[in-house]
Amino acid sequence: MLSVDTSREQTLAAAQQGQGRAIATLLNDAIAPDPAIEVSGQPPTLHIFIAHDTTEAKRTLVARIESTLQTLRVGAFRDVHVYTTEAPTAAPRLIHQFSLESVPLRLNHHHGSSTAIVDDPHVGQDFPKPTQRLPIFSAASRLGQQQQIPGAVTPTPKKPWVLGTLALILISVAVGGAIAQRQQWQPLNSTLPKIAAPSRSNGSNGSNNDTDNVPTLAPAPEASSPPLEGTPLPERPVTAPLEGMPEADTSLPVLPEPGNIPLVPPPLLRPITRQTGLGAAASLLAAPPAPTVAVTLKAVGDIIPGTNYPNYRLPEDPNYLFNSVKPFLGETDILFGNFESTLTDYPYSAKDISRGMTFAFRTPPSFATVLQDAGFDVLSVANNHSFDFAEAGFNDTIAFIEQAGMHAVGRKGQIVTVEANEYAIAFIGFSYLADHNSMHDLATATALVQTAEEQADIVVISVHAGAEGTDALSVKDRTEFFFSENRGNLVQFSRAMVDAGADVILGHGPHVPRALELYQDRLIAYSLGNFLGYRTLSTVGPLGTSLILQLEMDETGNFMGGRVIPVALDPNGVPYIDNFFQSVALVRQLTAQDFPNTALEIDEMGYILRTQQ
Repeated sequence: MLSVDTSREQTLAAAQQGQGRAIATLLNDAIAPDPAIEVSGQPPTLHIFIAHDTTEAKRTLVARIESTLQTLRVGAFRDVHVYTTEAPTAAPRLIHQFSLESVPLRLNHHHGSSTAIVDDPHVGQDFPKPTQRLPIFSAASRLGQQQQIPGAVTPTPKKPWVLGTLALILISVAVGGAIAQRQQWQPLNSTLPKIAAPSRSNGSNGSNNDTDNVPTLAPAPEASSPPLEGTPLPERPVTAPLEGMPEADTSLPVLPEPGNIPLVPPPLLRPITRQTGLGAAASLLAAPPAPTVAVTLKAVGDIIPGTNYPNYRLPEDPNYLFNSVKPFLGETDILFGNFESTLTDYPYSAKDISRGMTFAFRTPPSFATVLQDAGFDVLSVANNHSFDFAEAGFNDTIAFIEQAGMHAVGRKGQIVTVEANEYAIAFIGFSYLADHNSMHDLATATALVQTAEEQADIVVISVHAGAEGTDALSVKDRTEFFFSENRGNLVQFSRAMVDAGADVILGHGPHVPRALELYQDRLIAYSLGNFLGYRTLSTVGPLGTSLILQLEMDETGNFMGGRVIPVALDPNGVPYIDNFFQSVALVRQLTAQDFPNTALEIDEMGYILRTQQ
């Protein structure tokens, strides 16, 4: 029989103040776990921490915690997140989340104690969406008076012990049945990103058809819901003239200093849909600890901080460009991005921009320090804009990146090695153009990767290829063409590089996110989309849907886990964290659609999990 005996004063104190310490006392008194659980958080989110060496099975303990909190109905907390650790020094990882039902607390007094009982016994069923939740406590209920809620059982003043006994029986049956029927529970098998400042020591001519580099100051895309399979995507925007564009508004809100940001940011912990079940996956909690993570890598897509050619489109304060996402770029061993502009003062463009849909980007060399301050370690310059200002601009770009303490990847025949946690990480840049390492020449590419494998512990491939735009979301095992230009077969190239010894494939170029694939235990990201395009890249629909890809590898490069951190671009092309998780939903959909048999699963919070295939 489910009941929690506690004093009225303790319960109301927890309800009114919402203090984690008071709720921890109630839970530990009611459940008596060994060792005791810890509680923290502020309304509306409650964080519960289970010790790694708990003597009670975690699956059972989580079920008891959920049932007890549904019974107590303490405070203004609505969303509950349960964490555990695999070792005393390991960071906590999220293993379960649920929502408290909007049912008032009823206190039955028996011999000086109070028994907290839920009036509505449907514990463990689906909960209403946040916008549909009824208030947990009204002013009356905080004073100990009962709040009337539609569907709740109204207690009768006569014979309260009869109703109390009946309610306890119903709760016991409902909870037992709910736990027995739960069959599926996805553990979020990855360390949550800690919000802290990063700590680190450190275009080719090609085609002139750059149709997605279309400036736009149109309103931001609707963020109410992610695109669903079968839903038509927005058409590519009409070409906007480069001339005469109004100056962009740069007055975006600035995040607080990283040290003042909570360890677990509530917006990133709010799933798209509810997960309330406990099932077979919970048994994984008792499995042996996973191998130690050797290297953590974060990667983003196309970066254009602005241009001063042919017109001036640069932010007044360039440091604001990464303000909203900078905390999420830290806490990694290596941060990678595709720099799709040039860092040069060279005055002559190699492109004829008088032709339609032809763009040349030139960013002042001083912006290299902005990129370094954002935390970037490695930048690819193997793309169709690296030679926008001829070979002089290409060489300048590499020189200024390296002078700022970063690594530039993209010279033909070059392998760039970066040290991380005493491991040697080799980077090689490819594109579909002859000016860089060409993805079309598989024999030469294979030999280069094999050489890198002999020199390094982990080999990372950057490849700029594929068709562009909203009609290029899907990736197939075939050659892609864009305005009659051969943009390569990304599936064939990526798998061939893994077969040759590569451990990670980071794709970019289509300007939209694409699917993920696990091939030979190595992760392939077919496109990371746009990440920053200050007044240079379109942000319409999926073109403004972005991400920070986080992945963890062992010492041999095997994929262990990761996360899609959701990002969106504002109308100026500046990234911010997306509370609607649009890129998570999009990448989940595309992965399931394009690679249904891959041994990956992306959960609703963006965690990338390996599955048994």
